[in-house]
Amino acid sequence: MKIFTAPRPVVPIRGVHLDLKGTPPTPRRLLELLDLFAHARFNCVLAEWEDTFPWSRYPELRSPTAYTPETICRFLARARELGIEVIPLVQCFGHSENVLSKPRFRHLREARNDYSEFCPSNPRSAQLVTDLAKDVLSLSDGSIRRFHLGGDEAWRMGTCPRCKAAISRHGKDSLYLGHVGPVLDYLNGLGIRPILWDDMMRHWPASGVHALAQRADLMAWSYGGDPVDAKSSLQESHLARFRKAGAAVWGASAYKGGEGAFYDIPDLKERMNNNLGWAKLAREFGLTGVVATAWGRYNTFMSPCETIEASLDSLALTALIMWNGGIPREPGKAARALLKSFKGGREWRSFEKCRRAASNLANWQIWDLKWTLELLERAAHRNGEPGRMNPAFIEGARRNSRKALKRGRELGRAFIRAHRGLVPERWLKLYVESRVRPIERRVRVALGR
Repeated sequence: MKIFTAPRPVVPIRGVHLDLKGTPPTPRRLLELLDLFAHARFNCVLAEWEDTFPWSRYPELRSPTAYTPETICRFLARARELGIEVIPLVQCFGHSENVLSKPRFRHLREARNDYSEFCPSNPRSAQLVTDLAKDVLSLSDGSIRRFHLGGDEAWRMGTCPRCKAAISRHGKDSLYLGHVGPVLDYLNGLGIRPILWDDMMRHWPASGVHALAQRADLMAWSYGGDPVDAKSSLQESHLARFRKAGAAVWGASAYKGGEGAFYDIPDLKERMNNNLGWAKLAREFGLTGVVATAWGRYNTFMSPCETIEASLDSLALTALIMWNGGIPREPGKAARALLKSFKGGREWRSFEKCRRAASNLANWQIWDLKWTLELLERAAHRNGEPGRMNPAFIEGARRNSRKALKRGRELGRAFIRAHRGLVPERWLKLYVESRVRPIERRVRVALGR
């Protein structure tokens, strides 16, 4: 079955995102994924290391399973061998929880009780981001040509008095540029092109976008089915404005993590439509490339999204859409053919186990939540009428609850077994807890325990 049907790719730079703050691959699997990406004809990886990076300047930012410097170097060397460009990502503004939650950096928060955003009026904020970029580049082999600085969803900007006053005098674009400017200058001085998410610039004046475009690219993101439909916060008019202001523009779709923060498997129809939309926009607007995001967590403090391993069919379909420019006639067969053609079919068999385990866990959660809600609705003694309780009903509900929760734990163990060796055990156990424990709590509430 011929699956890459176009003579040349519709999207020139076809990127895949590694968001490593959720269920990060083991070191061995991290390198294997590069081979899979190359097999699927991706030629770029956006590496969002966060706490998996072996930070040397600020070691408190490492997670217990952070990669070693040797693993990072092997990853970069293997990517170079495969012709895959690696673009590191370090957050420069919003989504900086891993950094700003540490007491050492509390003075850099925009809001005292919010760990998500740097204060752009504090020059030490930009200096810290520059330090983090230097740390990442210290392990590079000279192959880094682009560097993503995040910069999205800085909704708190203007909370502190200094920032509020700066915005009233000069506007949000000026304050934003004043903060990221030193980091952009550092990277530009090394011949490295910075990239920033686009959402904070969608309503900037043309002068602000033009000033930024001289020093950085923009990566426009939208993860719904049609990336620029009427419900999307991104519109074609934004892309046109960016290009008119002289910006080099990328797109960002999603092959997983696009449905919501707590899904266990991606919605293939939604993912295919989203990537198809971006392939069309890439042709229409001459986008530099498109990166298929794969969120591990929506932020540092949220429970993990679906795993890479349970989403490989979506990854395969994304690769085909970016190359061919259309959805395969038989998507399931096409995804299976791509995965089966890698390493003698072992990748497909591993994916099937992980997908089945994730799907079973997801279906159990849906059933159990429905059952718990029905129990709560029927139990008058939990809804303001304590005298209206039938002991036989409660005894039966407790028996059924024990069976249901036992089943959930069994499915959790099956999920861990399917992913074993692909993701560190620590993160697999926490993933299962994030699915099972909330339901256990709801059951206790429903039964009055």
